[in-house]
Amino acid sequence: MSRRILSSGRRTGKTLALLFVYAADNGWLAMRTNGGHLRFTKPGRPIIHTSSTPSDRRAVLNALAMLARADRAADKEAAYA
Repeated sequence: MSRRILSSGRRTGKTLALLFVYAADNGWLAMRTNGGHLRFTKPGRPIIHTSSTPSDRRAVLNALAMLARADRAADKEAAYA
């Protein structure tokens, strides 16, 4: 069962703060999976999964780009509908 992440804790570290801020500001819901990964959900968008312990400096930026890309794609679809 997934739980909602209320704040970045000991396990996520400071590096994910940018990701949590973007997610909260843009209506994404962040949850931790049973395996310890992060799941970002938002109605009408694909589910985005990422590690809760990034292995390199690009991991957070890549996850941030996936969230932004999903938002842009959904906005573009809505504009054509």
